[in-house]
Amino acid sequence: MSIARSEAPEARVERLVLEYAQSVPTGRPLDSGLSLQNDLAIESLSLVSLTLRLGDELGVDVVELGIELGGVRTIGDLVAMAKTFTQLKSEQTPNRSERT
Repeated sequence: MSIARSEAPEARVERLVLEYAQSVPTGRPLDSGLSLQNDLAIESLSLVSLTLRLGDELGVDVVELGIELGGVRTIGDLVAMAKTFTQLKSEQTPNRSERT
C-alpha cells in the first residue's frame, strides 16, 4: 500500500489507463498527447470510472468536488487532474502537529 501512495501521478495514471484502455498503440509509449477516446478507446462511462478510482486512490472525493470531465481528453489531462487531486489532498490534510 505504501508503494501506491508514493506512486508518481504519471505512473498512477498510466497504470489506470492501461486497465481501462480497449486499444493501446503498439510500439508507442503512453505519451501525454494520446487521446483517451480516439487512441485508447476508453468509453465515456469507463472514463468516469477511471476518474473516480483515481480520486479514490488519492483520497479525494471527485463527486464532492464537482469535477467537470468534459475537458479530460488526453493522458496529459488525467495527469494534470492527478496532480490537482494530490495538491487538494495535501491542503485538506491538517498537519498533525497543529492538532490538539
